[in-house]
Amino acid sequence: MTSQKAAPIKTAAQATSSSSAYNCSAKKTCGQMASCEEAQYHLNECGNGRLDSNGDGVPCESLCR
Repeated sequence: MTSQKAAPIKTAAQATSSSSAYNCSAKKTCGQMASCEEAQYHLNECGNGRLDSNGDGVPCESLCR
């Protein structure tokens, strides 16, 4: 009989990533974004395609150079 260690269970706080500081709120324009990271979150997690006007996958070119 071998003993197996169970995988640690993550709490909701531990499973939360740094991008959880943002949410899919009413922000819709690059001028309303505080950082490139926030713009990327809104593009990738919220599906706000308006932030990537040229379709290159980089939101808010003025923030994310």
